[in-house]
Amino acid sequence: MEIMGKQLDLLKQLTTAADMRQKVVSQNIANINTPGYKSQEVKFEDALVEQLSKKNGSVRSPASPEIAAVQNLTMRNDGNNVDLDREIGQMNKNALLMQTYLQLMGAEMKMMRQAIDGG
Repeated sequence: MEIMGKQLDLLKQLTTAADMRQKVVSQNIANINTPGYKSQEVKFEDALVEQLSKKNGSVRSPASPEIAAVQNLTMRNDGNNVDLDREIGQMNKNALLMQTYLQLMGAEMKMMRQAIDGG
């Protein structure tokens, strides 16, 4: 059961980050015409890799997603650097990842149900 718990915890972390990423991308798109607005992104995968690379799961606190300003984007004259094409691409990628995470979570739940039911 310990293995199933770790897998579900990991999927929970991934879905939490994907949910935050969706909100950040939506905020970027909503502010595409706001002078001085700087595009933001969610940083998570590097922290997750670091957490998972620790021996024997010695890290007690789970990796948590963080919001950061996107660097090296072209700035418009009004000081805004939101790129709609980039944001739509990020949104599509994130939607596919969320769908995958939820399908994996459903499969884990199904296996748990089968183990409990004995079938």
